[in-house]
Amino acid sequence: ASDAGLRPPLAMSSSASPVFIHQWSGPRSLSTASMYSWHARGDCTCFDEPLYAHHLAANPGLARPYKEALMQAQSADGPTVVAEVLTKAPATPLAFFKHLAKQTVHMDMSWAAADSARHVVLIRDPFRQLTSWAAADFIEHTSLDELSLPQLVALHSDLSFRCATPPVVVDADDLATRPEATLRALCGALGVEFTDKMLSWPAGPKPCDGLWAPYWYAGAHKSTGFAAPARSLRSLRPEHYSLLRAALPFYDYLKGLAIRPEGEGAPMPGQVLDHGIPRSLRPDPRNECLLTWVGPPGAGRLLPRQAAHVSAFDSAVQGGDAVWEGLRVYRGRVFKLRRHLRRLFDSARAMDFKRVHSESEITEAIFQTLAANGMRDGAHIRLTLTRGEKTTSSMNPAFNVYGCTLIVLAEWKPVVGVATYDNQKGVALVTAANRRNPPQCVDSKIHHNNLINNILPKIQANLAGAADALMLDLDGFVSETNATNVFMAKGGALLTPHADHCLPGITRETVMALAQSLGMPVVERRVSLAEFHAADEVFTTGTMGELTPVVRIDGREIGDGAVGPLTRRLQEAYAALPDEDHPDTVVLPDF
Repeated sequence: ASDAGLRPPLAMSSSASPVFIHQWSGPRSLSTASMYSWHARGDCTCFDEPLYAHHLAANPGLARPYKEALMQAQSADGPTVVAEVLTKAPATPLAFFKHLAKQTVHMDMSWAAADSARHVVLIRDPFRQLTSWAAADFIEHTSLDELSLPQLVALHSDLSFRCATPPVVVDADDLATRPEATLRALCGALGVEFTDKMLSWPAGPKPCDGLWAPYWYAGAHKSTGFAAPARSLRSLRPEHYSLLRAALPFYDYLKGLAIRPEGEGAPMPGQVLDHGIPRSLRPDPRNECLLTWVGPPGAGRLLPRQAAHVSAFDSAVQGGDAVWEGLRVYRGRVFKLRRHLRRLFDSARAMDFKRVHSESEITEAIFQTLAANGMRDGAHIRLTLTRGEKTTSSMNPAFNVYGCTLIVLAEWKPVVGVATYDNQKGVALVTAANRRNPPQCVDSKIHHNNLINNILPKIQANLAGAADALMLDLDGFVSETNATNVFMAKGGALLTPHADHCLPGITRETVMALAQSLGMPVVERRVSLAEFHAADEVFTTGTMGELTPVVRIDGREIGDGAVGPLTRRLQEAYAALPDEDHPDTVVLPDF
């Protein structure tokens, strides 16, 4: 979105066709300083709100101390303004028009699609708008209309439809704090050469000022350039609180489309070393436009990725007070869904959650989420149930009175090629310095979101260049990795640690039953680290990665350093399970 509307820089010459730059904003958005910046170029004729009289004529109830003088000085007829001002060639290569979005009411905007027209939407955080505007004592009231953010969203949509390229969105805070980088990015997007003359201007009134300048431009007239705002500790008026709530979604939408100042917020590197393997940070572009289910019982809804938030008062934020499951979708089926839901409810019951969603409600939320995203295969779901939103910041569950919060986060994430496990060549593990929590501390049978005990070993693995960290219990026996259960093969038999200090994984129990059906002996017992070092084969199990071979632990090769035959046999047998009828696997409805 930040590159939308990018045009090659124009080569300015006396024969070049003029470029008309139309800036649309709400009030108190540094729009006048922006106009002064363009005026300072010397090759740009600036027009200050040429549609103002048209706006006042369309809204006769608006009172302004300069209204009579303005109606005499400006044409109030929109088509006349379009013909005689907005589309009339200036004497300079550039023409800059400062507009307020609300002034387009009852306007035919077909003129805005001209090839010579460029459009800029200038936005500002509504909190800053409201606290800045509070000093304007002759404005009777402040409204959502006056803030103009809904009109800016509508205007952006309309111009995006009409014009060859969508408007360029600029955040006023970027202009104030990083003027040169922001102006360079803006000029580049408009196809106009940047000049450093845009960074400063003389103090005082300007020839382009509207006649209302004495009422509004005192601060602008003192300025000599963009400057980071001085520290301002302003209170929001209580009567403006609901207005701020109403305005923020519009601002957040446009903020997501704003250009990034050159050299600021540069794109992240294209790859990250994940589980020891270079991975793309954005392996599937479809995941940029996801819909996620969020909400309490009876009030959940689908939200775009950028808006899929929980409250700062939610228990997951306050104390990691939540439980979760990972699910996989294969060829129209949610594998072992009912088994995962049983464990989710067991975890919620162990945590004494109240007002928990019903199984049918969670299942329907999963169906709705998958259908909305068009997912029937190659998807992974992170299913989270928090204790819910609190009435006040506290760890005390007594303040949870709204019911649990359900989050259904589905992503395009097939095991092969996208998941963070190399199931073909195998991965390396390193033994963690941290010990796995015993049941007397935090019982791993509760599949909870408080994952510090797992994250710290993962950091160690990252620093060691390993896929994951092998964790030991307090007595020094192997428990699991920071993310998966673990198995070893010796002499044709499978060994796996007791589920005393590890999560009794659903993939783990599935593999144990599968191995027994294939005639492989399976033993649960305490297994030492030395036994794992001397194993014939090692693999991990989990919903995300299925069965992942381990070919090295602490720098030591496991077996012959390659994926073993027993692991391969289990991988092949496991791959067929999602297509089999099973009481715990749910077939998706048609969509």
